[in-house]
Amino acid sequence: MGMTPKYNPHRLVQKRKASLQKRFERALLLVLNELGMELVKYARENRTYTDRTGNLTNSMGYVILRRGSQVAHGGEQGNGEGQKAALDLYYKLALGTKYDYTLIIVAGMEYAAYVEAKGYNVLMPAQLKANTEFASRMKELVAKYDAKLKQMLN
Repeated sequence: MGMTPKYNPHRLVQKRKASLQKRFERALLLVLNELGMELVKYARENRTYTDRTGNLTNSMGYVILRRGSQVAHGGEQGNGEGQKAALDLYYKLALGTKYDYTLIIVAGMEYAAYVEAKGYNVLMPAQLKANTEFASRMKELVAKYDAKLKQMLN
């Protein structure tokens, strides 16, 4: 005489996987938000231009998109022209994004590229840091997710 489960074990595993997926997505958003804040701070600390009006520095910020929709943004400072330029740029960049998750670091003032082309640091230090930081943080997050998934399936 065997035992017959009164629940569907396949359905239970699917529910656990869905729950783990939601936890992973929340953790991913936290990592992206933290990284965005750090990169904006790093760009401000490593700028080499003279900030006469404060607009260029205040227009630095980040936006996190999920399938082209804004999930979070931050870093921009003040209530002036710089902050408005950053917010306007977020919306323009969101229109062309189709990836599941995207982190974009911006300097919203239209002359930011000109200043950087003149040889001054605006966002380049943050971009270089992002190349290494993003990869290592995603690797760490995926490793934790994989360990949880293996633990769940055993």
